[in-house]
Amino acid sequence: MRIHMVPNSHIDPVWLWDKYEGIDEVLNTFRSACSRLDEFPALTFSASSLQFYEWTMKYDKQLFKRIRARIDEGRWEVCGGWWVEPDTNLPLESSFLKHAEISAKFAKEHLGVEVKTAYVPDTFGHPATLPKLLAQTGFKYFIFCRPGLQEKTDIPNLFRWEYKEYSVLAYRLKHHYGQWGWVDTAKIKLMLEDAEYKEQSANCYLFGVGDHGGGPAIDEINFYNKFMEDKPANDIGYSTCRKFFEEAERIPDIPEYSGDLHFHATGCYSVMGDIKNAMRSSEHALEYTSRALKMSNQNDDVLNDSWKTTLFNQFHDILPGSCSLAAAENAKAELKGVESFCRDAAYSALKSISLKNKPEIKEGEFRIFNTLPFAVTTQLSVESMVYFRKNAAFKDDKENLIEIQEALPGVRCLNRKWEFVDTLPAAGFKSYHFDSRNLVERPESDSAHFQPGDKSIIDSFARMLKSSVKFLVIDDKSDTWGHGVSKYDSVEGEFKLESTSVISGPVSSKLCRKFTYGKSSLDVIYSICKELPGIFAEIRVIWAEHRKILKMEIHPDGANSSSIVMQCAGGSVTRDANGNELPMHHWSWIPDGDNGMGVIQKGAFACDALNGRLRLTLVRSSLYGFHDPTKLNPDDPQFDTDMGPHSFKLIMLPCQKLDEEYFNRMSEILYEPFTVIRES
Repeated sequence: MRIHMVPNSHIDPVWLWDKYEGIDEVLNTFRSACSRLDEFPALTFSASSLQFYEWTMKYDKQLFKRIRARIDEGRWEVCGGWWVEPDTNLPLESSFLKHAEISAKFAKEHLGVEVKTAYVPDTFGHPATLPKLLAQTGFKYFIFCRPGLQEKTDIPNLFRWEYKEYSVLAYRLKHHYGQWGWVDTAKIKLMLEDAEYKEQSANCYLFGVGDHGGGPAIDEINFYNKFMEDKPANDIGYSTCRKFFEEAERIPDIPEYSGDLHFHATGCYSVMGDIKNAMRSSEHALEYTSRALKMSNQNDDVLNDSWKTTLFNQFHDILPGSCSLAAAENAKAELKGVESFCRDAAYSALKSISLKNKPEIKEGEFRIFNTLPFAVTTQLSVESMVYFRKNAAFKDDKENLIEIQEALPGVRCLNRKWEFVDTLPAAGFKSYHFDSRNLVERPESDSAHFQPGDKSIIDSFARMLKSSVKFLVIDDKSDTWGHGVSKYDSVEGEFKLESTSVISGPVSSKLCRKFTYGKSSLDVIYSICKELPGIFAEIRVIWAEHRKILKMEIHPDGANSSSIVMQCAGGSVTRDANGNELPMHHWSWIPDGDNGMGVIQKGAFACDALNGRLRLTLVRSSLYGFHDPTKLNPDDPQFDTDMGPHSFKLIMLPCQKLDEEYFNRMSEILYEPFTVIRES
């Protein structure tokens, strides 16, 4: 069939409304679709998101039965194959695997179908690695809208999208995913008589009311029925996404493409960092808890409901930060609930392991767990209010003396904190204790405090870093999505250095720098551990700037590369270092010949690179759900995103070869909590 007419309704379960209104609209739309299928015997209907079907099964069992009957009849297509239509740039690989696993199980058990078509027509862009994740989880086809025809001109609308040895057949909808129920006869005829539609033997045309639900409208159906009356048999008709692809894949010489599908809504990669951080924390908490449960020989199916909550909040108007303030608050609360559940479940699992090993030290042991499947050498810490004899030796479970350094505790009260570097076994724990019978010489406790800058220590940090670091403020008058913007480079100013202080000890040296700009402040603590590579940085920001962006610029000495290598879900991508805003995962590598600068980070989700320098987008304060060309009244109160405290962690590796496995492991170490369990 030349034109596959696909009646559908893309539904935003959250956007300018909250989840509960979204549930209502899903049910209303599905009822409407069932009625249209009853009234028009030739009609079909396609709908994505297995979450919608679970809601229907929960809230309206009779409606679910009607839908199931139409599925069995072949007139209702379950497309998408993921829990929702997620953002695809920011989630981790584990999330995509869970989207497919949980959704496939639900689809088979409750709907009797196997979904082969990935369907994300409203999502804002897609990483080059996505074909691998799709192919690995059983998808053959991929349908999308963005980037649109004007946003990315170097691809055809039908192509084989490839990443390494993986491939899916991809189709960009030329005429969007909905025609909104308005029957503009001239406009619709112009679209259906499109030159590409005439030349290509199989084309896909979606129609129906979407976003807030609706589906195919009666007026639309009547118009299309009449339009098709005098057309040749099998030339145009109601169809499904899958039937379209099964015909399209027989077209000879389909072009191939490898690379990102960008750019649309670049601002979404950096706005509303609190939701993005809550999402990333939930993903890592679920991975960590799964490992902890398996270490204690428990099944991790107990995490499935928490995974569903996490996957739902990856929807492309939640995670990118384009939803309302009320919807954002609800998402953060749900994700915090996931974290809380995971903390309790992981502690319970690890505590059960610890209790099986009776402590041997009368004063008590600190047992530090590593759930990762590889041994880890890293900086560790213990903090306690419990009194220990002054200068008591610190030892491991083999009675080896461990060198420690007192550090500032999390609270300025009675606690004391010690830092040290050691190796933890894979998927296990190691015990440490203070030996009150053996004393060692240590600096006085004042050594935990920062002192005015020592030039020799400051110079040693500069020599090791081999880079300039700046904190830049950039003016941003774009809307929440960043429509029409590819880069943010209108530098307005730079954070001013107010003070420098240092600590030097047997385990690490630290450099603390305090900055200010306008009403905002920024502290950064750089650390060098004598037994670990790289420079560690902890950044704390109190942000109070209206519609501006904070970027951390790292420019390695002499670097001038036209490309940057970045981690994505499922692999890495080499991207042009042309100043465009880019979505970001945990690590990036700035080439400089065979060596370069590796940057592993926690807390940022966008960056730009240009001529050898990297700018991490730390904070972007926009307005909740502000969409050009809506006019802002300057006298109205404005609701800014991302105001207040933010924190980030970095590991900077100068003169580092590109080693993806090493960078991936360092990223996992950065997020591993190394839980301390105290036994006595």
